[in-house]
Amino acid sequence: MDLLEAFHFIRPLWLLALLPMAWLWWRLYRGSAQSNQWQHAVDPELLDHLLDGEQGSRDNRYLYLVLALAWLVAVVALAGPSWERRDVPTYRNVTERVLVIDLSRSMNVQDVKPYRLGRVRQKVEDIVNKGGDVENAVVVYAATPFVVSPLTNDAATILSMLPALKIDIMPAQGSRTGLALKEAYDLLQSVKSKHGSILLFTDSAVDADAMSMAKEISAQGLSLSVIGAGSPEGAPIPHPKGGFIKDRDSNIVVAKVDENALRDLARAGGGEYRRISSDESDIDYLLDRVRRADGFTDKDDSQQLTDQWLDRGPWLMLLLLPVAAMAFRRGWL
Repeated sequence: MDLLEAFHFIRPLWLLALLPMAWLWWRLYRGSAQSNQWQHAVDPELLDHLLDGEQGSRDNRYLYLVLALAWLVAVVALAGPSWERRDVPTYRNVTERVLVIDLSRSMNVQDVKPYRLGRVRQKVEDIVNKGGDVENAVVVYAATPFVVSPLTNDAATILSMLPALKIDIMPAQGSRTGLALKEAYDLLQSVKSKHGSILLFTDSAVDADAMSMAKEISAQGLSLSVIGAGSPEGAPIPHPKGGFIKDRDSNIVVAKVDENALRDLARAGGGEYRRISSDESDIDYLLDRVRRADGFTDKDDSQQLTDQWLDRGPWLMLLLLPVAAMAFRRGWL
């Protein structure tokens, strides 16, 4: 499209503000015309002495001209001159996601490298860095759950908290997954989420409370997916004072991941289960499934754009800076 053909004003009604300027200019012109009538009745040698005040009025006409030009520039800027388009999203498909991290003592097991919790923190970092129109929250739990970060799109804040997520920050040990899922569910309900999801990182057994909460999550149109943070073979749990944790019979406790139970938990929550991997295949699979379940596809994203005229008015306002600077000079006005 030709530049002249494309040129128009986004807010043309602002041009009506030129009418008061025209009226003021007309009044100024009439006042100047009345003062000029004395030139026909008085000799030029005496006119400057008799019309000393009128001479100052004539000098002010330059000031009025500058103010009129400033008025014109300001009105044209407010009218929004434009001649170029750009593509912008028609709306954002903002969804909510709660990342629930198990901080029970078995998360220190080293059957995955560097160890279970260390790998989980890497996964959370990868998820947050993927960005997108998603607000993330983080909930940690052992015997009780705690909200580390509410729903936010501030990735830097969440990433700065990850190094502090360690087993020993929990006031009491345990594995109350059901309470953690309730906390995550409440976060989604507080923002009336319609397409929210919960991603659980755990190696713990599934109790009746967790299964019941998963069904409630699914019933509300939300989803729960699970990443098993360990292997079915398991490994001993390191003791804080050295060695490994033992049972009452002095046998070393081997923490294994019950994948069948976690798969059933994810299925009850309307989501999927994946074992934690060394690459991003696990989170890519789960995030893609959640996205498609919500009806969002790459094709949909490409169609959620519209063209918008670029407003060039703010650039015109730069022309008013010299006038504004002169207005601060003493005696100029």
